[in-house]
Amino acid sequence: MTYQISIFLENKLGRLEKVTAVLKDAQINIRSIHLNHTANGWGILNLVVSNPELALELLNQSGMSAALREIVVVKMADTPGGLDELLKCIAKAGVNFTNAYGRVVDDGGNAFFVIDIQDIPDARAKLENIGLEIISNPLVYGV
Repeated sequence: MTYQISIFLENKLGRLEKVTAVLKDAQINIRSIHLNHTANGWGILNLVVSNPELALELLNQSGMSAALREIVVVKMADTPGGLDELLKCIAKAGVNFTNAYGRVVDDGGNAFFVIDIQDIPDARAKLENIGLEIISNPLVYGV
């Protein structure tokens, strides 16, 4: 299983740096980051990190509200239209996602598309059945 860390974060000066300091001290590398505003000065920070279980433990010990969410990471081409082609395939597979973000792996080569889906096992099977490449944890986490 592949995980992202989701952190409920107040939009105040220094809050994001508190997260990065905890990860830095533990030598945990951030592989992807997605921060979005929700409402009333709060947001959700989604991170793919090199050691999600340890990051979760340390962030919660530091007083932050963090949770692990299972994700699916698929490979896509880092070319104009690469995301469009991938999205057509995902729609063809009948997979709907609630949250997504991307990460370039090598310029002009490959990119990863991180998908947050409610029914991971079913979605993973549907995506693999149409030939999409699900990225392994060592590649996702960069370990």
